[in-house]
Amino acid sequence: MYYAGLDVASKESFLYVQDRRGRKIESRPLLTTKLVIEEAFKRYDSRQAEVAIEAGGSTRWIYDTLKGIGVRAYVVNPNKVKAIAESKRKTDKIDAKLLSDLLRLGALPQEVIMAEGETRQLRDLIQARQKVIDGYTNLMNYLRGLLRQEGVNLPARAFCDGETFLKLLKSSLPEHVRQIIARYHELIDKMVVEKKTLELKILHYNNEDIEIMKTFPGVGEISSRTIGAAVGCIKRFKKAKQLIGYAGLAPSVYSSGERTEYGHITREGRSEMRRVAVQCAHALLRSKSVESLPLRKWYERIAERRGARTAVVALARKMLTIMFYMLRDKKPYDYKLLTVS
Repeated sequence: MYYAGLDVASKESFLYVQDRRGRKIESRPLLTTKLVIEEAFKRYDSRQAEVAIEAGGSTRWIYDTLKGIGVRAYVVNPNKVKAIAESKRKTDKIDAKLLSDLLRLGALPQEVIMAEGETRQLRDLIQARQKVIDGYTNLMNYLRGLLRQEGVNLPARAFCDGETFLKLLKSSLPEHVRQIIARYHELIDKMVVEKKTLELKILHYNNEDIEIMKTFPGVGEISSRTIGAAVGCIKRFKKAKQLIGYAGLAPSVYSSGERTEYGHITREGRSEMRRVAVQCAHALLRSKSVESLPLRKWYERIAERRGARTAVVALARKMLTIMFYMLRDKKPYDYKLLTVS
């Protein structure tokens, strides 16, 4: 068996390969292209070679290239690798050798599962939609700041109403400010249209897990697909706690001796899943349905002791925990199985 570490850079990467006894087979730089990487690994029997690479901007196509020639690629979180082997010396060769050593010794951190097929496509569409939302949100925030400089303070969600733009354009604001508002208005309208177009493409994807999640109060068409794309196959999570950690909603733990303290959530894992889980929690709290009642009462008890913000995060965590069992058992949401306690 051969164990390879590939330190990836945009133009030139570094490859380090050793055998099962730790003897160096090769150590060299190579161009970061599909053809070069294919040629580098074709000399090894695909059944006898594994390669460790850190997750990054080029990981997807390198993973696909290696998989295409039958080489097992082990993708890892670079931050977790640094935590295992912190060193003041850092070169491409050292990093590649470190990955190779950890792979051979079975000491690499938990593998980053690479999405494929429809799951990958859905993730890309959801991320593209979020970038559009971030784009027009930034434009709106800039306009708010600009208008404050002119003594105009707008209420929340003012720009969601097209009449606000018309009133501003007819106001006595300086000419150059009204010109900026007009151009931004056009841009925002176009971006909203693009968001809706992307949403139609997102809604084209559907499966059993998405339908199951939609039975949960507060979980809609887009949020169910966002969580579904982030999770992929629920079978890769053995416990609900693993799913919570994957979403970055697990509390940080500080333990020393007999003393254990819990802090803020870790914010590790998939940020879009964490964001949507909190949005779903807010949506559930706005619901007046019987199905949402047990969780709303549970939230109220937590909010009374810990405050509303902490309670919302706790509710998002609880909702994901329930979803884990729903997806694992392939059963829809049933509020009768929940108790207020």
